Amino acid sequence: MVIPQGMSYANLAGLPYAFGLYGAFVPCIVYAFFGTSKQLVVGPVAVTSILLGNGLSDFMPSEEDPNNPVDAQVQENYNHAAIQIAFIAGCFYFAFGLFRMGWITNFLSSAMISGFMSGASIIIALSQASTNWAGVKYILGLKIPRTDTLQDSLDELFSNLSQFKWREFCMGMSFIFLLLAFQYLSRTYKRMAYLKALGPLTVCVISIALMNIFNWYEPKDKPYIKPIGNIPSGLPSFTGSWWLPLFDVGRQMTLAVLICMIDVCESISIAKALAKVNKYQLNFTQELRGLGIANIAGALFSAYTTTGSFSRSAVNNSVGAQTPLANMTTGLMIMVTLLWITPVFKNMSQNVQGAIIIVGVLQLFDYPEFLYLWKINKFDWLVWVACFLTTLFAGVEIGIAVGVGLSLVVVIYKVAFPRITQLGRLPGTNIYRSILMYPEAETTPGVLVLRIDAAIQFFCCEAKYIRKAVQKRRAQDKQSGDPVRVVVLDLAPVTDIDATGIHFLSDFLDELHDDSIGLVLANPNKRVLLALMRAHLDHKIGRQNIRVDIADAIGQATYLVEGRRTEAV
Repeated sequence: MVIPQGMSYANLAGLPYAFGLYGAFVPCIVYAFFGTSKQLVVGPVAVTSILLGNGLSDFMPSEEDPNNPVDAQVQENYNHAAIQIAFIAGCFYFAFGLFRMGWITNFLSSAMISGFMSGASIIIALSQASTNWAGVKYILGLKIPRTDTLQDSLDELFSNLSQFKWREFCMGMSFIFLLLAFQYLSRTYKRMAYLKALGPLTVCVISIALMNIFNWYEPKDKPYIKPIGNIPSGLPSFTGSWWLPLFDVGRQMTLAVLICMIDVCESISIAKALAKVNKYQLNFTQELRGLGIANIAGALFSAYTTTGSFSRSAVNNSVGAQTPLANMTTGLMIMVTLLWITPVFKNMSQNVQGAIIIVGVLQLFDYPEFLYLWKINKFDWLVWVACFLTTLFAGVEIGIAVGVGLSLVVVIYKVAFPRITQLGRLPGTNIYRSILMYPEAETTPGVLVLRIDAAIQFFCCEAKYIRKAVQKRRAQDKQSGDPVRVVVLDLAPVTDIDATGIHFLSDFLDELHDDSIGLVLANPNKRVLLALMRAHLDHKIGRQNIRVDIADAIGQATYLVEGRRTEAV
């Protein structure tokens, strides 16, 4: 499965076909020794390839056909830059594992990743990458200059339809239908799960057979159906000397970080899912280290950035892989291919690459997640849509930046405007719940019970909402003649409090005192309680007014209410 996919994805990255095979050789073998997932298959993937192709072509001259470059030196420099990014990304991988920084990927939400991959899938299918020989353009047999936006790509596509080659189109579409049929059968019938893996190899074999039987690769200057051409035989050359100096330190470092972050999310999510299915524990720290070592080792031998593959890992799991030996076997088979079998692919039609890419990226377009997020969470749905559209129309780098930025804005909004919930006692129990969710919940006369559903920190706005809640309750109780005399704050959800939060509680206590209202705190955790004690706020509130649970706090509040009523009388 990785042989045709690897060659296709290398072309997406703007690299020669052989680099896709190199990416599935050394990294696979090295990961087998250092990785912790038993089913994860590492190697070239579509998303990394398009990120690398788009990112490098922004500041590095590139060739239209990396396998037959017009200027060999331009392609050589491009290859060097790709290997340098693989080395840098491997170092970041290893550093994330060494310093246990996998939490950084939490800033890449699942909605953002899904939206990005869905947008990238369309870009890949339309070949909006540094190469012109993949996706739709390749299926149609067209040669179109690289463009930076979807609309420009479509303009070029339609303006060049006069170049349409019906033979390549018919052959390419036949391969697409065959690949889809194999995928359908593998999903529908468990006994045919192996067909998903055999699909890419099958279309390659058919293409090679047809091209050689009917000599469609001739004449060489204008063949009936364009072949992929020569793929160098032999093991990859040593490329450790390519690592330094960098061509553009800032852009290459930025691109490496971007690729690393996306790859970590993709690889860890796959490995986590496979570990859950197969009932074993995954060592995330060692997993990051293993991926880092695999990328660094790969960069020593002509491999561009590699990570875990969704499709190949799923196939690996479905056919019964139970140990990392499966990765090593893949790597050794690639070695055999590089040594003796690459001449077989010389006359394989290029439209096979387009068919494999298009069918592969169809799996990346996550429309079920779009529908799911609309039903579950509108904020996450908005992140998905924004990331999808910006990736599609502005490019992958901007799409990721917008997705991360919008995700952080949503998180900050939720934290800065937390819910302040009024609680009441469920009849016949000591359980306190929201009076909006449980209308039958009973309120205690003279006591207002509020729960703060967030940390009390400088960027939060609890003060305004708590004051509003108190004012609203006081307005409601004016007619009853039994106004609020004690406010109880349930701090169970409050995980932390900073200096600004301490000042807020102190000022809030003064405001309540001026209005002859008492304050009782319920269930503060250790961190919050220590902060109150260091600020001596526990003395100001009164230690007797800080209770371990809500029921105890209500009891203290009731005692204070009775005392204040007596004083009033």
